[in-house]
Amino acid sequence: MKKLLVAAVSALALAGPVMAQDAAPAGARSDAARERGEAAIPPPVMSETRHTGVFGGQRIAYRAIAGETYLKDKDGKPLAAMVSYSYIKEGPKDPNRPVTFLWNGGPGSGSLWLHMGAFGPKRVVVPSDAKDDGAAPFPIIDNPESLLDVTDIVFIDPIGTGFSRALGKTDPADYWGVTKDAKSIAEFIRMWLNTHERWNAPKFIGGESYGTTRSAAVINELEGSYTDVSINGILLISSILDFSLAADAQGNEPRLRHQSAVDGGHGLVSRQGAEQARHGGGVRRRGPGVGHRPLRHGPAEGQRPDGARAGGHPAAAIALHRRVPGLSEQRQPAPVAQPLLQGAAAGSGPDHRPSGHPLHRRRL
Repeated sequence: MKKLLVAAVSALALAGPVMAQDAAPAGARSDAARERGEAAIPPPVMSETRHTGVFGGQRIAYRAIAGETYLKDKDGKPLAAMVSYSYIKEGPKDPNRPVTFLWNGGPGSGSLWLHMGAFGPKRVVVPSDAKDDGAAPFPIIDNPESLLDVTDIVFIDPIGTGFSRALGKTDPADYWGVTKDAKSIAEFIRMWLNTHERWNAPKFIGGESYGTTRSAAVINELEGSYTDVSINGILLISSILDFSLAADAQGNEPRLRHQSAVDGGHGLVSRQGAEQARHGGGVRRRGPGVGHRPLRHGPAEGQRPDGARAGGHPAAAIALHRRVPGLSEQRQPAPVAQPLLQGAAAGSGPDHRPSGHPLHRRRL
């Protein structure tokens, strides 16, 4: 499966015209490299193609730009190639058009999962019910749920993932570490904004799993340095900002109570269910980790998922049983994503949406 997705993204990266990022002649760079006893570093590869698609019910013409951006030292020597995939709406320039930078987690994963599985203009068709995905070939189809109707999108492969890599004699470990990784991505974002003249656009960043941890580090590098890049918002997908909460141990019940508070605020669970979780709801009394294991399976057969049974199943306190209208059974989101997909912000009523985020104009 991973090989198929990499091959699909590779086809995009290698198709179309190739443009050099550097103005210096290739021969001059090769001569300088030979003088230093190093192998010559070729110019970065960049491909640009044009397409149209229907996203969020709108027909959008867009450019697809796939290729390498060289990160360099103070003397202009290329140190690493960061590969990205940009989708930019064509037409008259809109100063209010946002741009969203996305990455996956790992921290060793490329961006192809969000790219080819969620937000890109094309997606790979695989079962969504946790069944085995079988063998190739897998269809690649249009993705009407892409965000291109409301924002331009840039998928980023951090160094050491996807096709991104260290160049020449650069040690890839120079980019491996929470801060090192974040600094390289922040550098790329600044370069992208320069190249595409988008410094005045609304800017969002987002990640999945460890990518949410990366997002917190990147925002610090973007907004906490001399070359300040102000970000309008962050998308946290399958968030994990505190890895201690991943442990199936006593003391992690706040995760259940916090989720229940959000779900209760949007009317996704009964008041009794929300109150049950807010006060511990018997989860703590069951002992270390006991409250978490049943959550993976939901309420038992015949048990009402609305908290009607006193001291009932912990799933009664969160919206495990709720569906998002308009989505097929296979595409129903995880519980924690439901209030976000319905357009509601944590702490607001179910009819309110966060006006600063481009998704506030979308109803999935």
